[in-house]
Amino acid sequence: MNKTHLLPFVIFLFAVSFFAGCVEQENNTSSNGGDEFAFTALDGSTHHLSDYRGKVVVLDLWATWCTPCQYQMLELKKTYDHYSRSELEILSINMDPREGLQQIQDYVDSFGAYGYDLNWVFGNDDGSIWNHYKIGGGIPTLCIFDQEGNLQFSHEGVCVFSDIPPGWPSDATKLAPIIDGLLE
Repeated sequence: MNKTHLLPFVIFLFAVSFFAGCVEQENNTSSNGGDEFAFTALDGSTHHLSDYRGKVVVLDLWATWCTPCQYQMLELKKTYDHYSRSELEILSINMDPREGLQQIQDYVDSFGAYGYDLNWVFGNDDGSIWNHYKIGGGIPTLCIFDQEGNLQFSHEGVCVFSDIPPGWPSDATKLAPIIDGLLE
């Protein structure tokens, strides 16, 4: 195969692999008995899902190199600002084992330069959370747990808080109705 035929093939492979992470899949599910997982927070302490019992928990699975994850952070900021700390907690857990806590902290800090204070819980996964909660293998992936720690909803791809941006599909997943339903 000569170089002129190879370039379109390489571009095709790149496009397929890039958009594979952007595919949206959703799973309206309910576990029973309460899920549990642990992760390392930015301060080095170990946190567990059970630490947040009594609150709705949004688990955000992401990585610093993921472009759609950057937009998801902005939608999570809207979500976090809308609810009280007694109602909701967001756990943004980095899935890339090559990225350490300092790299995650630098990523969070970079949003501050643009006026966005990502002031919820960030941490790193040892692989166990990702292996248990991934849907199709792409990020961002969001999982929503009820106040007892039961998985109620999971979605692969970007979710919006409540307003669908211009040009987006009218059926884009909105977080507010899901969270509001769990808080009723």
